Amino acid sequence: MQALIIGIIAFIGFLECGVGNSMIQRPIVMGPLVGLVLGDLSTGLQVGATLELAFMGTQAIGAALPPEITAGGILGTAFAITSGSGVDVALALALPISTLALLIKNAYYLIVRTWLLHLSDKYAKAGDAGGVSRMHMLSFLSYALVMAVICGIAFYVGGPAVEAFLDVIPDFVKRGLTVAAGILPALGFALLATMLVNDDVAPFFFVGFLLSAYLNVPVLGIALFGVLLVILLLKGNKLAPSTMAASTAEELEDEDF
Repeated sequence: MQALIIGIIAFIGFLECGVGNSMIQRPIVMGPLVGLVLGDLSTGLQVGATLELAFMGTQAIGAALPPEITAGGILGTAFAITSGSGVDVALALALPISTLALLIKNAYYLIVRTWLLHLSDKYAKAGDAGGVSRMHMLSFLSYALVMAVICGIAFYVGGPAVEAFLDVIPDFVKRGLTVAAGILPALGFALLATMLVNDDVAPFFFVGFLLSAYLNVPVLGIALFGVLLVILLLKGNKLAPSTMAASTAEELEDEDF
C-alpha cells in the first residue's frame, strides 16, 4: 500500500513536465508529502529541505539536464524514513538515484517522446489540432505514469536492500556522508547566488544577513520585512512617473514664464 502511495506522489510530481513549472516536483514539496504518508512528517521536512538546499542551484542548460531530483527526492526521503537513517544518508542516496532516473528520462525522451513528436507533426500537416493535442497529453501523461511506476516498484523492492546496504557501510564513510550533507547545501546556495546576486540584489541579501546576525531577527521576521519592503518599492515605482510628470510640467511652466 505504501509503495502505491509513493507511486501516486511521484505521478503528481512528474505531471509538472506537462502542466507548467509549478515547482511541486521539488524536494521541498515531495519530501513532506512522503513523510506524511509514511508517518514521519518531521523527517520528511528535514530531508526535503536539505535536498532542496543541495539542488536549488541546478538548472537545465541547453540539452544538458541536471539530475532528476524529483525521483531522488521522493525515494531518498522514503528510504531515509523506512531505514531509520538520517538526512546525511538520504542525501547520499538521492544523488545516485537522481542520476539513474536522469538516464531513464533521457531514454524515454529520445525514444518515446520523439516518436510521439513525429506523430504530432503528421497531425499538424493534416490540420488536425485535436490530434496534436492528444499527442501532447499522451506524451507527458505517459512519462509521469512510467516514472511513477518505477518509483513505486523501486520503493517496494528497495527498502530491505537499502537497509542491508546501510548496515555494511563503514563508520568512516558514514562520517564522510555527514560532512557532505553539510557541504552540499552550501554549494547549492553558492550556485544559486552566482545566478541571482548582482548589484541590485546584493544589498537586500546583506540587509537580511545583518538583521539575522546582529539583531537576532528570526527568519519569519526577515521574510515579513522583505514583503513590506517590496510593497514600498512597488508603490515608489508607481509614484515615480507621476512625480516626474509633475516636475516636467512645472519646468515647462517656468520656461514659458
